[in-house]
Amino acid sequence: MAVIFEVLKLSLQAIQPYLVPLCFVAAWALIILVVWTTIASLRDSLSSAKKMHQVPCANCKFFTRDYHLKCTVHPSDALSEVAINCPDYDPITHPYTAADAAKFSLSVNRRSR
Repeated sequence: MAVIFEVLKLSLQAIQPYLVPLCFVAAWALIILVVWTTIASLRDSLSSAKKMHQVPCANCKFFTRDYHLKCTVHPSDALSEVAINCPDYDPITHPYTAADAAKFSLSVNRRSR
């Protein structure tokens, strides 16, 4: 058993001058790898976000804003990259909101009096 420890001790003494530079290079390689991976993932995320901002569904009159049925014409393609060049895209010219509905109902009630 003592022979094994002697061999290990001699081996470590023989490679000790090379351990510091080897660890230095390994540490910097790890740091560069982490930075490179972070930059690549940020680049991919930005390109994906840029592509998804081209999806016109939110401004289409067939978009329902309901997660059960997102689009009445192409429900499986809604809010995806496939919808970027949708042939049935019809933009909303006058968006109708709940605030507009409240204003309209108030003005109709006042006129009827």
